[in-house]
Amino acid sequence: MEFRNAYPDFAAIEEHIRRARVERSVAIAQFLADAIVGTWRGLKNVGAAVANLKAPRPTRTVAPR
Repeated sequence: MEFRNAYPDFAAIEEHIRRARVERSVAIAQFLADAIVGTWRGLKNVGAAVANLKAPRPTRTVAPR
């Protein structure tokens, strides 16, 4: 069953409907990619902060007078 036969009233805007679906899919994919990249960067920053806390700190010695 073809779209034009099923919905003859909307045959003129069929291409617009397809473009809207594609644009929505691209927007959702971009959102998911940004969320994944942001989460990864956040986890890397937390890991770097934890590693920085575990690193030995230099000790200062005060010279006697």
